[in-house]
Amino acid sequence: MKKRIFDQLNWLNDEGPFITIVSPATFVATEMNKDRLHFKNLMRDVRDKFKEKYPNVNYDPYESALNDFYEDRSLWGVGAQSLLFVINKTKSDVISLGIEVTPHAYVGSVPYIIPLIQDIQFLTHFYLLTLNRDSFKLYEVRDRNLHEVNLPEDAPSTLEGALGSDVSVSGFPHGSGRVVQGDNRGYYGGVGATRDERAVDRLNYFYAVDRFLNESEVLEHNLPIELFALPENRSVYLDLSKLINLDRDMGILSSPEDFNSSKILEETLTAIEMKNKRTITHLFDTLDRYKTAGRIQNDESKISELSEYGAVSSLYITKERLDPDDYQTNEIAINVLNSGGDVYVLNHDSRLGPDKMTALLRFTV
Repeated sequence: MKKRIFDQLNWLNDEGPFITIVSPATFVATEMNKDRLHFKNLMRDVRDKFKEKYPNVNYDPYESALNDFYEDRSLWGVGAQSLLFVINKTKSDVISLGIEVTPHAYVGSVPYIIPLIQDIQFLTHFYLLTLNRDSFKLYEVRDRNLHEVNLPEDAPSTLEGALGSDVSVSGFPHGSGRVVQGDNRGYYGGVGATRDERAVDRLNYFYAVDRFLNESEVLEHNLPIELFALPENRSVYLDLSKLINLDRDMGILSSPEDFNSSKILEETLTAIEMKNKRTITHLFDTLDRYKTAGRIQNDESKISELSEYGAVSSLYITKERLDPDDYQTNEIAINVLNSGGDVYVLNHDSRLGPDKMTALLRFTV
């Protein structure tokens, strides 16, 4: 989990103070001005908090960064999305979230990362690669909705567009070269092949798709990539793909042949809900094992102390505990991440203790 957090915010441990603003979307893409107005109100709120908490720190760099975000219309015109803004005196960043959030302005020695943890802990925000043997589309899934990614004109959206229409009997553009895969060779230019010509077409097309996704900038966010494809297409693509974020453990084994968005969304949500339920079951099974071994802690003050010494393997926090002014929970979470542990924000469960937070310990204390 630490790697995924730091991939999104690699200066997490830089010197503070930090400003963090959590800005919800209106979920109406045309209401850009309304989103910006909400952000403007949060800017005033965070300025007051900052000057009260750090009266001797120059606020000008923070205000300049916030004004830049406010004036950047590209942030507010790309459709409804929740945003996490993080700023210190020398750096600033904005992260798109795939979950619903409540507006909040946070000032502290470390950034407020609880919303980012909620965004990555389960499969809620990701790219969806819908792949047929001769075409593909790319979506970003967030807030339980599909958002199609606009592809450039030179994208290999179809096999014909990638390999050309002037094809030989084996299905390849004349004079384009050849592909070699093990003992089976498919040659362009009309030379006979020792394997099924359609399979060679598919192989070459999938190579083109994968090369495009690796080399272009369409995957602008560092998100997991889920594959929506028939089993036979999935196995071929997984064998050749060099995409670092491609999820090789889960896939939606269905055909996106007609790219019907309603069908794609329905099947995708069904698959990820099943995966997330399995994850939650595994988390509580792990909690039960640690409890049996006497390696859990429910007391907040003791958890805080243990987190500073790297004793916490995993931290479970209930959503009901979260409070905009609960700085300690956020600081404990950062301590756990910095020591290589994991943090999860879960629905209320009596097993998580009276303080609505439980630490799973690396050793008995």
